[in-house]
Amino acid sequence: MDLLTEHGVRVETRGNVVSFTDEEDDLVVTTEDGRNFKTDIAVVSTGFVPETDLLQGQVKMDRKGAIITNKYGQSSDPDIYVAGDARTIEYNPTGDFEYIPLATNAVRQGLIAGINVFGNRWPEMGAQGTSAIELFGHTLSTTGLTYARALKAGFDADFSFFEDSYRPGFMPSTEMITIVIVYDKKDLRILGAQFFSKYDVAQSANTLSLAIQNKNTLKDLAFVDMLFQPYYDQPFNYINLAAQEGLKKEGLI
Repeated sequence: MDLLTEHGVRVETRGNVVSFTDEEDDLVVTTEDGRNFKTDIAVVSTGFVPETDLLQGQVKMDRKGAIITNKYGQSSDPDIYVAGDARTIEYNPTGDFEYIPLATNAVRQGLIAGINVFGNRWPEMGAQGTSAIELFGHTLSTTGLTYARALKAGFDADFSFFEDSYRPGFMPSTEMITIVIVYDKKDLRILGAQFFSKYDVAQSANTLSLAIQNKNTLKDLAFVDMLFQPYYDQPFNYINLAAQEGLKKEGLI
């Protein structure tokens, strides 16, 4: 939020939009609580909707119209394989099948479906919803569940919080890095992670994505072997340190 406001972005999170009105020089956006915002342009971000009308009534779909498949990409009609934004995918943090329309999911599903057309021999590995964005010179990356979503999904969840320089202070320059790792208190299994820094932390989300897929725990991540070179990180990598913060919170170290 601070980063947005520092760059002149006004953030409003209260009240649903109920109308758009064209005026002479502006587009007026009106919220349900009666506030009006004058803008040059409004972008409505409603997300994706699967276009599956072609197969309505022929294969099983969820309530949003996304086609339900097995782990081989095969629909309820064994002769129809599905890939991309038309179908669901297993969401590994919860084990549920969800609609996650990402290009990364689509390319994997397409290749695997093509292989399995000749016989189901290559199961999908599911997904974590891993993504990243560059915003005003900062990288924000994420994988798996946020803390709020983990609680909503029914987990007895908690999170570790880590903030420090990504590399030693004796280096000519460094940047602060912020990491949140969400975990299940029952077994310390990693459920999600978020990263934020001027330093490029996009690939760190990929590391945690693999950890979620493999059902790794904070204990695994806290002491896993990672490289140390002062140009890149501290003697303990920042991912190690973020996991160790969780173990401290649980009274284990």
